[in-house]
Amino acid sequence: MELELRHLRALVAVAETRSVTRAARVLRVSQPALSGLLRRVERSVGGLLFVRSPTGCVPTPLGADVVAEARTVLAGVSALTERLGEQRAPAGPLRVGGYCGFLHLAVSRWLRDQPWCHGVSVQEDQDEAVAPARIAAGTLDLALVYLPPLPDAVVPDGVESVVVHPREPVFVILAHDHPLARARTVPFAALAEHPWADDPPGTTRWSAYLQRVCRRYGVALDQPHRPQCLATLLDLVRAGMAVAPALATREELPATIVVRAIEGAPLWQELRLCYRPGTPVAARIGEIHDAVVRAYAGRQGCSAAFDHWWRERGRELLPAG
Repeated sequence: MELELRHLRALVAVAETRSVTRAARVLRVSQPALSGLLRRVERSVGGLLFVRSPTGCVPTPLGADVVAEARTVLAGVSALTERLGEQRAPAGPLRVGGYCGFLHLAVSRWLRDQPWCHGVSVQEDQDEAVAPARIAAGTLDLALVYLPPLPDAVVPDGVESVVVHPREPVFVILAHDHPLARARTVPFAALAEHPWADDPPGTTRWSAYLQRVCRRYGVALDQPHRPQCLATLLDLVRAGMAVAPALATREELPATIVVRAIEGAPLWQELRLCYRPGTPVAARIGEIHDAVVRAYAGRQGCSAAFDHWWRERGRELLPAG
């Protein structure tokens, strides 16, 4: 079997995400289909390319060599495509990914109205490692990604990024009549006294970061709920059955859900724009960044917690003058 570009992209996606399941999401194929493709490639090259480890799916020595060659070939193809001008005017809509709530949609609406943009395709990936890998694989054009402060890198080679805000706080949402909703800020330790709804532990970088912060503060969150759907999570919170983490831009729902800051801001994330060099997005990344900042500023009034943070720290994003 001759190796094709799709085989090389699959190998790089597995290496970048350290997971066949995540790589399948990046490539928009099923996990069984990707596993079968990897087995065929391994038979073709005559050896095992990846093994499971405590840190995920990692390349064998042979796999590392093959992945390195795959990256070289794909980089050459990308450079050739750029020289031929195929990236100057994308035929289809701009593919916007990531997972950042209000800002995701606000920026997509702005992009839709730009004369150089031929429509927008909005896609979401709750796992923050997936969208940057999809940028690298060429299946996304732009991603707005919240990255928890962990030491391992998420933005892969061949992907550039711009930091929008280096330290946006994570808030919590509660039912409007919840006991913790009476104060303007909620002590982190007090959250341990109430059911918590969030990603299943160990499934995303966010969940790993949350566990690390809990250990640091000596807090053990009770997490009986693990909803996969935002509507379900909001229903749990609305019913007073759970409290949950929320982005700073989360809007309060009058007489149902309130947003509160966590005392001392122990949880925070970095917001980045990710894109590929040599693309229309790269040529206009300054304009896109400014649109994100304007969307931040326009979010004032969504909650008292956001307004306080914006006055104290968030407005530092605005250009001087």
